[in-house]
Amino acid sequence: MNHYTPLKIAVRVVVYSLFILGLAEIVMLDAMFPLVDGYFGEISRTEFSQEFILLLLVIFYMLLGNWHRPIKPVSTIIALFLLISLIRELNFLIPTWWIYPVLLVLAVISWLVWRDFSKLRKATMEFFAQPASVWFFSGILVTFVFSRLMGRSKFWLLMYDESNYRMAKAAVEESIELMGYGLMLLSAVEFALVYFFGKKRDE
Repeated sequence: MNHYTPLKIAVRVVVYSLFILGLAEIVMLDAMFPLVDGYFGEISRTEFSQEFILLLLVIFYMLLGNWHRPIKPVSTIIALFLLISLIRELNFLIPTWWIYPVLLVLAVISWLVWRDFSKLRKATMEFFAQPASVWFFSGILVTFVFSRLMGRSKFWLLMYDESNYRMAKAAVEESIELMGYGLMLLSAVEFALVYFFGKKRDE
C-alpha cells in the first residue's frame, strides 16, 4: 500500500501543520495566562503537553514491536529511553529520588542490549530504513540537542541582563523541546500507517 501519493502527502501537510499550530498555541497560552508556577515552569501547559506526548510515545513504541516483531529490539529500547525522559520531566514530583527509577530503566536497557545483541543490527537497519524514522531522528536532534544549545545562559546574556533573561530563555527552550516531542509523535503516526494500518489493509 502506497502511503506517499500526492493526495496523501497534501493531507499530511495540512494535518501536521494544524498539529504544529496547536503546539504553538499551547506555548502562547502559557505566555498569556501563566499557571501557578509562573511562566514555563514545571506546572505549565507546555510542560504538561511534553509529558503527555512522552507518555503516548512510550506506549506506542512498546506496542510497535508487537505489531512488527523484527524491529522489537530497537522499538523497546526507544520506548525505555523515552521513559527515562518522562521520568526526568516528572522529577519535580520526586526531586531527590527520580534518579533511582532512571537507573533501573538503564539497567533494563543494558540487559536488553545484551540479550538481543545479535538481533539489534538487523532491527536497527529495518527501523531506520522507514521514512518515519526521519521524523523520529529529527525530533531527537531538536529536543535533546538544539533545545539544550538554545538554553545556554551565556547565549541569552548576550542580549539580556542577568535579571531578566530567564523568562525568554525558558520560553524558547521549552517551546523548542515541545516541538521536538511533536516531531517524534508524528514519527509514531507515520510508523502506525506503515506497520499497523498498512498491514491490515494488505491482509
